Amino acid sequence: MYNSNSYIPDLVEIQRQGFFYLLEKGIVEEISKRNPITCFEKQIEIFFYPQYYRLTKPFYSIQQAIFYKKSYVSKLYIPVQLTDRKTKRIFLKWMLLAHFPLMTNRGHFLLNGSARVIINQLVRSPGIYFRENMHEIFSNKWSEKPSTTFRRFYADIICLKGTWLRIECDKDFSMWAKMKKGPKIPLLWFLLGMGLSEKYILNSVYKPMNLLQSFTKEMEKVQKSKSSKELKYPYVSNTKQAWEQIQKLFKLKKTLRKFSFLKKNQKEVKTFVFGQSSTKNDSKSFFSEAAAFDVLLKKTKKGTNVSSSKDASLLIQTNLQPKKNTIKKESLQKSKNQKTSKLCSQNQEKRVASKLEAYELGRKWFANKFMNPRTYDLGKEGRWLINKKLGLTIPLQQTTLTALDVLTATDSLMKIEDGFFEIDDIDHLKNKRVRTAGEALQEIFSIGLVRLEKSIRLKLNGNGQQSFFQKNSFFNFDSLISTRPVNGAFREFFGTHPLSQFMDQINPLAEITHKRRLSSLGPGGVSRDTATLAIRGIHPSHYGRICPIETPEGKNTGLVNSITTYSKISFQGFLESPFHKVYKGQVQRNLGVFFLAPDKDDHFQMATPDLNLSPLGFLPKKPIPVRIGKRFVRMKTHKLALIGVSPLQMISVATSFIPFLEHDDANRALMGSNMQRQAVPLIRPERPFIGTGLEARVVSDSGHAILAKTSGYIIYSSGSKIYLYTI
Repeated sequence: MYNSNSYIPDLVEIQRQGFFYLLEKGIVEEISKRNPITCFEKQIEIFFYPQYYRLTKPFYSIQQAIFYKKSYVSKLYIPVQLTDRKTKRIFLKWMLLAHFPLMTNRGHFLLNGSARVIINQLVRSPGIYFRENMHEIFSNKWSEKPSTTFRRFYADIICLKGTWLRIECDKDFSMWAKMKKGPKIPLLWFLLGMGLSEKYILNSVYKPMNLLQSFTKEMEKVQKSKSSKELKYPYVSNTKQAWEQIQKLFKLKKTLRKFSFLKKNQKEVKTFVFGQSSTKNDSKSFFSEAAAFDVLLKKTKKGTNVSSSKDASLLIQTNLQPKKNTIKKESLQKSKNQKTSKLCSQNQEKRVASKLEAYELGRKWFANKFMNPRTYDLGKEGRWLINKKLGLTIPLQQTTLTALDVLTATDSLMKIEDGFFEIDDIDHLKNKRVRTAGEALQEIFSIGLVRLEKSIRLKLNGNGQQSFFQKNSFFNFDSLISTRPVNGAFREFFGTHPLSQFMDQINPLAEITHKRRLSSLGPGGVSRDTATLAIRGIHPSHYGRICPIETPEGKNTGLVNSITTYSKISFQGFLESPFHKVYKGQVQRNLGVFFLAPDKDDHFQMATPDLNLSPLGFLPKKPIPVRIGKRFVRMKTHKLALIGVSPLQMISVATSFIPFLEHDDANRALMGSNMQRQAVPLIRPERPFIGTGLEARVVSDSGHAILAKTSGYIIYSSGSKIYLYTI
């Protein structure tokens, strides 16, 4: 007979999996981000080699750590290279970086003799999310119902590290960029600051007028606050004017292609017309040059001969330059007022310099805020989600925000306004990911490394720099690199972090449920006071991933959940549930188990696992209950794609201990699953009279039962010895 329990994965594997990833890749990733550390003059360089790191054997064993109330830690050694460019010497040495806490085989940590568990956190995955916003306008202060309501949309770009960015649409369909701290900026400014040109932005956006509206609104505000004489905006003062001038620009581009002499020497004329190669600061605006170019075109139509690009440039110069009489008058005036002209030129130079400084500062601000990997990080998961939603092909190694991301996000937001795309369901599990214990430790390790980098830089740039090179031919490594920053970060995390808790050790069930707990609380998550019913509720995507029954009573209801018996966490951090494939009504059990990610739930028809099958594995011919995304319908078996592995698939370990659960009320089952963990442990444990068959598996996976490393036959057993015969 088919036994579903044989497919149950290791119940503590969720804790171990994250820690193994940290040891294999996480430590190397974090240290390589900090390479190299240099002094202010860049004459001393410190370089870490993280791929060669070593962990020593712990000084205390697990039993000794508990008995002597010590920590179960290992020393982390890394080879460090110092290059001194003054003396042209290179020193290499193994350095102790930190006392790294190790996870036990049972999935917890031992610090000062007490067992601690890092709870898995369910957070919103980094990426881009399109949401809707309902604006209500009331006719009076005392009116209960709004007179008008209108629907607008916004996009949130969420990152692992850095500031969140929001692109929102106003009631007048004008587009704005907004951060958590600071006022909203016109989106056109933001895109220009990211390094894109106006022509490229307005060409690649679905509704360019929406960008210009917010721009003109901001200009009107600025012009009201300051005098119009000080502010001179050459070609953006009104939306109509801006649109006309942009159309002129497009016409110019078309006319450039018409003439053969421009095709031959396109670069020369373009550089003259658009002013790209001119080294002198021209006071003429771009559109005055464009007007001169229009005159050139009119003359060519009338019949003037233009054979080369030089003739064209001469014609443009004559149209741009004033007449000879005016030049004479101006020269006389200049000779009379030379002193005033010098003062004016000096003031102009100062203004130009201040403008250039402001421009450079703006560029630096954008580069530091969104394009610096040390201050802004989307993560590989965030980059993958943004590429998937916006249809981009940016490599996963590019974890900072690019101008193309923001541009395509604005384009798709404009299309959502017209109903081309749907908005995202934030409560769906495809938009949430699990941060395991290894990931939390990696984050704390990176904080410790940042502190270490700061302390090294202070020592290199400080007054003590000269003392390092007194008489000694080698650099004093021990005074430079200390274990305090990283050790302090670990101590703070295990001592004060809300997700680091004392392990529940009342019985093996309490221990396993604590390690399989899933919390939405904590830093980067939801606060229990502001969490709504939508966050606490049960979503269709929870099926086979999060238990709908086991959750605490009180303020934490729905915010602290439990992972189901069969589910596992993928490498990207998403919860996956196992299924069998179905082909023309036959369940393909020989093909094994197929784990389904939450973003693929909507594409498959999934049947319940408690159906009666024939000896050959065929489903009944009558219509069966099927789930397709959020809908529950009845369907014929030949259309079915997947079927569940076991009826225990949708519930947690503690809930699966309750016999005849299908006949229970959900609230009573919730109380029963929570009270089992609070049961007083017995000196002589006994089997339950009515069991569900999962008790032995929980005891063995918790690590409390004595397990043989190899299979065999028991020959002899007593109170002190067990003899096993292996083949």
